[in-house]
This record gives sequence, C-alpha cells and structure tokens, in this order.
Amino acid sequence: MKYLLLLTFFISTRLFAQQTTDKCPWSDTNYISVKLHDLRKDEKIVIVDIGQKATIYLEAKKIRQSAVIESNDFNKEELSTIINLIDSASLKSDTIIIDQYLPYFNYLVSKQLQKGNAKVFYKKLNSFVPTVSHRLEKYGMYAHRFFYLPDKRPFFSTMEMSGIIEDNKFFSDPDELEKLGDKLSGLGKE
Repeated sequence: MKYLLLLTFFISTRLFAQQTTDKCPWSDTNYISVKLHDLRKDEKIVIVDIGQKATIYLEAKKIRQSAVIESNDFNKEELSTIINLIDSASLKSDTIIIDQYLPYFNYLVSKQLQKGNAKVFYKKLNSFVPTVSHRLEKYGMYAHRFFYLPDKRPFFSTMEMSGIIEDNKFFSDPDELEKLGDKLSGLGKE
C-alpha cells in the first residue's frame, strides 16, 4: 500500500510538472490580431493618450465594469480609485481623459484591447486603425503584454507576470532588463 501511494504521488507530480513546464504562455511568440469595434456614440468615453504614437479610446462603462469584476482583496483600493474617478468625471463630461498613473489601469485597458473594445488612433497616419495585435513577451523574470499597431510598431504594454524563474535563473541574458526598459521607453515615441 505504501509503495502504491508513493507510485501514485510520483506519477501525478510528473504529469503535473509536464503540464506546467512544457507550454509556457510566453513561449508562443505569434502575434494575436484583434479587430477593433466601433464605440457606441451615446457612451461616455475614456481617452488614454500614449505619447506621440497613439491614443486609445474606450467606453467608460466597460472599463468600470471590468474594474468591478477584477476587484479583490489584493487590489480593491486601487480599483475603487479608478471606479470613483470614472464616476466623478462622468458627472462633469462625456469625455474622460486619463493623464495620470493609476495602478491596475493599464491592466484594464489591456483587457479591453484584447477583446477589441477600443478604438486606436494612430497619430502618424492621422486615422483610426481597424486592428491591433498583441503578444506576451518574457524579459527575465517579467512577462509583458505588448500591443502593436498594424505596421508592428509597439504602442502600449502592461506587465502581466513577475517572479518567473526558469532553469533556476532569474535572467538568461544579463541585458534583458535593459532591453525591456528600452522597449517600454519607446512606446510613446514616434
């Protein structure tokens, strides 16, 4: 009986380890294309200006709903700040411009972009783009989701994972953080 329990434990841990290590989300480097939907004209709009490259337009109602759904004991205070900001700004205007750093806000924007619930104005072309693409990219112990314009220029990012350790190393390339920093600093620049 003791050997049967040990054998069962060994087999189950091997199966679990294979499932979690064989396919990491950051190992898929394909771009995922997303068709962007038109925003409803009667909705209040949240505008996120991304420097010289792009401006993201979102429905305030959907951002607010997403913040309510994502709220938990860990992030409740930060998401409540976002909800209160949207609620109070909605009373004054149909257009809400987010020009300050808000923890978790980029994550909410990322979720809406992945669903296509946004419009993206590409400043270089002076027009809205019909699609964007995204993918999860690993840099050392961090994985960021980067969003790309149709010409594959990155314009937005959010960190989705941290504390990734592969092969008992935090970084496989000592310059990974510098590469990530360069890519992030270039998001708002033309």
